[in-house]
Amino acid sequence: MPASHLSQRLFASVSADFFRPLVRPSAPVYVDGADRLIQEAGEAGRLPQSDALAILREVLSQHPQIALQEDEGGGLQDTRARAGKLFNQMLQVRWIEEQSVSLNERWVVISPSLRPLMRTLRDLAEDEVAELKSFADTLRGVCTTLEQRDVLNPFIVPAQEMRGTIHDLLQRMESAIVQLHGVEKLVHSFEKRQRETESGAETLRLFYHEFHEGQHMVCYDVLRGGGLLPRLQRARSRVREAGDDPHVIQHLAEGIAEYRNLDVNEAWELANAHLQRLERQLAGLRLRAEAIDARVASFNRLSVQRYRYQSELRGRRPDMIKRYCDAVNAAHRGVKFNDLRIEPDFPLAAPEVDFFYGTASLARPRRARTPVALELGQSLSAEDEAADLERLRQRQKFALTPHRAARLVARLLRDHGPGIATDGFHLDTTDELLDLMAAAAYTHGVDAASGQEQRWQVASSSAGHGLEPDTIPRDAQAGWRVERFALARPS
Repeated sequence: MPASHLSQRLFASVSADFFRPLVRPSAPVYVDGADRLIQEAGEAGRLPQSDALAILREVLSQHPQIALQEDEGGGLQDTRARAGKLFNQMLQVRWIEEQSVSLNERWVVISPSLRPLMRTLRDLAEDEVAELKSFADTLRGVCTTLEQRDVLNPFIVPAQEMRGTIHDLLQRMESAIVQLHGVEKLVHSFEKRQRETESGAETLRLFYHEFHEGQHMVCYDVLRGGGLLPRLQRARSRVREAGDDPHVIQHLAEGIAEYRNLDVNEAWELANAHLQRLERQLAGLRLRAEAIDARVASFNRLSVQRYRYQSELRGRRPDMIKRYCDAVNAAHRGVKFNDLRIEPDFPLAAPEVDFFYGTASLARPRRARTPVALELGQSLSAEDEAADLERLRQRQKFALTPHRAARLVARLLRDHGPGIATDGFHLDTTDELLDLMAAAAYTHGVDAASGQEQRWQVASSSAGHGLEPDTIPRDAQAGWRVERFALARPS
C-alpha cells in the first residue's frame, strides 16, 4: 500500500480500537467524559486520577438512560465501580494514559490523539461557524498577495520567501473553504427548521429575519456581491501559469528542501503538489459558491411552498370545520339522514350561527388571496430606505385604526363618565380629529397604553333628522364641524 494513503498514516498513529467508543450505544458517555477530562486537564494535559474518576461518576449520573455493556459496568449498581470500568475502557483504547508519580500519587494524562478527535467532534456539533466576518478579509488578502507583480518570480523572490508565501496562501485558502462548508451546513440546518415550523408567521420570520439577516450570509454576499469571484479567477490563472513554469517549481523546491531537509526529487514533487493544490482550492471556491447558490434557492422554494401550505391549504378554519364534522358524526352515528330533524340539535359553542338551505348552501366563489412575494429584490440605498420609511410614517399617521379609536375612547370615557357626546368635549389637533373619525368607524379596539380591550357604542343624532339634514346639530372640533354623535359603554 502506498505510504501516501490516509489509512496507513492514520493507523500508524492510532489503533483501530481508538474509534470503538464512538460506535458503542454508550458513546454519549465517552464523548462527554472525554470533553470534561480535557477541560479539567487544561494546558497541562493531566489531572489526578481521583479527579478523573469523580468526573466520570458525574457524567454517568447525567446519563441515567444510557445502557452500559458488561465490560463497561452494566451489571454493577455502584456508580464508583461503573466509573472505574469506564475509566479502564478509556485506558484500553488509549484515550488517556496513567502516570505514577509515587505509590500514593497517580495522574491521568490526556492522549495527544484525543484532542484533535474531540476538536473534530466539536466542529461537527457547532450550529454557527466562527469568524465568518473574516471570510472577506481572507479572500481579499489572497487576491492581493497573488496580484503583486513579482510574488512568484523565481529570479527576484528568495526561495524561502516563496515557500512561506505558498504555505501561507494554502493555509488561508483552507480556512476560507472550511467557512464555505460551514455556510452550506447552516443553510441545511435552516431547511430542517423550516420543515418543522408551525405557522405562516413563523415561516416568514425564519425566512426574512433569521436566514437572510444571519451572519452566515456574509460569505455568500462577499462572493456574489463583493466582486471577488473575478479576482479569484485571475489569481487562479496566475497560479496555473506558475505551475507550468519549471523555474518556479525548481525555486520553490529549493526552499522546501532547505526547510524540511528533503532530497531534490521529493522536494520537486512536493512543490508541484503545493501549486496544484492551491490552484484546485482557488477553483473550488466558485464550485462551492454555486453549490451554496443551489441550496439557498432550494431554501427559498421550500419557504414559498411551506407558507402556501400553512396559509391556504392548512388554515385554522378547515381544522375547525373538521372537528365540528367529527363531533356531529360521533353524536349521530347510526342515524339515517331521513331521521334527522331540519334544525340541528347539536349544541354549537359559537355566539352567532346561521344555517343555509337550498341554493344558499352551495359553495360561494372563493376569493383568491394575494400571493406573498418572497423573491429577493435589489438592495435599496440609504436615501431610498429613508424615503420609504417616511412614506410609511405618513400613511400610518393618517390611517384610521381601531387602536387610535380605542385610545381616544378610553380617555374620554375615563374623564367624562360612561357616555359623552361631541358637544361635551373639545379637540384641538388634527390627530385628535382623526382619532374621533376612527371612533365613529369602529366599535372596539385595544388601548395601547393600558393593553385593555375597549368597547363602545356610537349613537348618531342624524337618526331622527333623516328628512331634514339641515337641522342636524353640529359641533366644532379641531377647526372642523362634525355632526353630533355620542360615545357610550355598551349596556
